[in-house]
Amino acid sequence: MDGYKKIRQNLVHQGKVVGFYEDVITLPNGNTVTWDLVKHPGAAAIIPVTEKGNILLVRQYRNALDAMTYEIPAGGIERGESGYDCVKREIEEETGCRAEKIEPLITIVTAIGFCDEKIPIFVGTGLHKTEQNLDEDEFIDVYEFSPEKVKDMILKGEIVDAKTISGIMTYLSTL
Repeated sequence: MDGYKKIRQNLVHQGKVVGFYEDVITLPNGNTVTWDLVKHPGAAAIIPVTEKGNILLVRQYRNALDAMTYEIPAGGIERGESGYDCVKREIEEETGCRAEKIEPLITIVTAIGFCDEKIPIFVGTGLHKTEQNLDEDEFIDVYEFSPEKVKDMILKGEIVDAKTISGIMTYLSTL
């Protein structure tokens, strides 16, 4: 790794979803530092696009911000599950729609300075209405917006979620 050497990794705390570690690293100049690392099992997200070309966003409470946020549907990848299988499940759970076609768009790393979480983002089209199937701790409303409105919401700071911004702006660049 070009002069970087991991000496050891200490688990400080294992949470319900993430593990918190202290990594002891030797730098190229010979100094030793301790860096924080959050290990995340991964998540996947999907941009649901309606027949009219509009985008479905979910609105939900996020404890980290103590606020309601607009986001593309997403969820944690379960053990043995692919990103594709995850979004196939999540789009229906969160929006009450099944996507006939799911295509990969981009993969992002959410907080590269301290976390290893990767999120593959997909585009779902050919939506068919089914039924929301929320987890017991989820309270999600679904909204449909034009691509122009979603871009405007991003530029005005009404959408602040990194996966949503990355996914939407990448998707819009393909239109």
